[in-house]
Amino acid sequence: MSNKDIYKKCNVIEQMAVSELLDDRTFFIPSYQRGYRWTKTQIYDLCNDLLEYALRKDKDQKAFYSLQPLIVRRTKRQIQGEEMDVFEVIDGQQRLTSIFILFRTLMKPAGYSNNDLEVYKDIKLYNIYYETRPNDYLIFKKLGLEPIKKCEITDIDIAHIVNAYNYINQWLDNEMADDPECARSTWDLFSKEKYNKRDVASIIINLLTNAQETSKPEGNAQFIWYEIDADKDAIQEFLSENKGKISLKKKKKIRALFMQRKGREEVNDLIQHGIAKDWELIENTLHSNDFWSFISNDTSKEDGRIDIIFKYIYDRDCKDKKYQGDDYLFRYYYQLFNSRAINSSIIVDEWNKVMEAFRMLQNWYHNPRVYNLVGLLTKEQGVSKIKLTTKAIADIYDADDVITTEDFITKLKQKVCEVIVDNIPIDKSGNEELDVEGEYIKLFFNDSADKKKISGLLRFINVNVLCEQIEKLLEDVDKPEEERKASDIGRSNRDEQCSIYRFPFEALDAFGWDIEHIDSATTNSLTDPKEQERWIEESESALDSILAEDEYYKEQKASLTHAAKDSKPQIISNLLKVIRSIIGEDDSDKRKNWIGNLTLLDCGTNRMYKNKIFALKRSIIHERVNRGVYVPVCTQNIFNKTYLSCTKNNLRWDINDKKCYHNFILDQINSFKKKYHK
Repeated sequence: MSNKDIYKKCNVIEQMAVSELLDDRTFFIPSYQRGYRWTKTQIYDLCNDLLEYALRKDKDQKAFYSLQPLIVRRTKRQIQGEEMDVFEVIDGQQRLTSIFILFRTLMKPAGYSNNDLEVYKDIKLYNIYYETRPNDYLIFKKLGLEPIKKCEITDIDIAHIVNAYNYINQWLDNEMADDPECARSTWDLFSKEKYNKRDVASIIINLLTNAQETSKPEGNAQFIWYEIDADKDAIQEFLSENKGKISLKKKKKIRALFMQRKGREEVNDLIQHGIAKDWELIENTLHSNDFWSFISNDTSKEDGRIDIIFKYIYDRDCKDKKYQGDDYLFRYYYQLFNSRAINSSIIVDEWNKVMEAFRMLQNWYHNPRVYNLVGLLTKEQGVSKIKLTTKAIADIYDADDVITTEDFITKLKQKVCEVIVDNIPIDKSGNEELDVEGEYIKLFFNDSADKKKISGLLRFINVNVLCEQIEKLLEDVDKPEEERKASDIGRSNRDEQCSIYRFPFEALDAFGWDIEHIDSATTNSLTDPKEQERWIEESESALDSILAEDEYYKEQKASLTHAAKDSKPQIISNLLKVIRSIIGEDDSDKRKNWIGNLTLLDCGTNRMYKNKIFALKRSIIHERVNRGVYVPVCTQNIFNKTYLSCTKNNLRWDINDKKCYHNFILDQINSFKKKYHK
């Protein structure tokens, strides 16, 4: 049966089994819609739901699995140079695409041949074409037939399609049974019923291919089908059908507003395609966590990141801020585009604002110093009382006295000084407990109010050291060739060389970095004799090298080996005393929690690190760096003892080291204040 002969009824909501779509019909995804974006969790949930429904024993004969609405419009479109009858999808394309991928993934495990992937049970799979992403169709056709090569994954849409295919296979192979992102362990259900992989694939295929009228144990799956009149405006219908779903669809709705046709048709085709391509470029760029993390503190946001640009434009252009609620961005643009008769040029003007904002973010990203400073300020959002939004930073960028990039960098540093550096408490009278004369930083780890400032200060120190490295490099490059240093870095690859000094804010977000003590925490945490003994055993190799010449240590260690159970606690206590004495362990809680003994570490390293002695911590840091784990530059410098006045004993971190590191931080603060305090 051809497309033109079926379902003449329009504007009527009806149920349609998935099997009724298996007639070689073509679905067309227009440019105003985004690409495929389902995540692992959504794929697992769909697979689990379908299987659980199919295996349910108590289903009513008329029951069916509902796949939610599919809203379409019959029209003609040019596809691969040929005019074709298609169903333009207005809403429901994510689930429609997921079902298609599910078919392509499960057919082989269910026992169908390669040819059966195209034709089986005398019916054919439907086709899906994306207006702005023709390569997606080619990937669809390969799913289940041959592996997708990395070189074929050319954009984020194809990546999501391939990922969905892989997630379904992982689910079918039971590789997701322990995945915390999988809501339920469906394989518990499988094991009870003794189903194998082929059984499961066949059960789901049967569920999806059963007709409404057929009474089968699996039941059938149905879409809520709604076909609108061919002469209705698809975008307006899309907007109308999405009322009440703004929290999930607001980005799609804003996109649809920009894709409205206004004015001459031939002009609009170019406008629509241009906006659609630009939109994909922006989404793909913002999807990169490396890019996203330097402009946003929202680590949970995987989708809808483009809102950051719309929000910036709204904050800048909507002076009265009259739109409130979750949908304020959509209502702002809806009013802008529909409150009066407008033509395409107004949509183009507004879209140019979006692209200008995006290019501004790109410019910030591609300059390593700007990137470092903007990211540093972004991470203070929610910590500092000053709201450091994109608009706040853009206001600095757009200021009348900012003419050059260097002007912008200077202004950013002034803002860093205002927000972070000026708020670091410094006492000029010294501190006897710390054995510090003159200026010292009054920050301590055991004070909850201080911890936020310590985190901000440590981030600042690391970023500032990296920016100083960039500035030294640039100074060297700008010298005459005969005066350049031995590195001989030329102007041609200056940007590439500078990029190695970018601070990885995405790592900061992904790995949950903590403030960590540099020296051992034995005095604070090792009170239980068994814990003390484990600590000594764990540290034995390092201690043996540190204390090789200490006769008392060797004597106590030998005694421990042969000691009776009741005498061990005293021997262990004696061992700890001699260890602390010889390796320079500091018993002062004040000194342990002082800024001179604190650094930044990722949580993974921190868990390995715990309360080990400095020598063992040092080896862990080196091992992590060698494995490619990012360790902040200042943390590496601490464990390498590269600060000028630090002791050269690499086996311990004593009071002199703490004072040396503290003075380095203090010099950084004072030097920065001198230059950038307003």
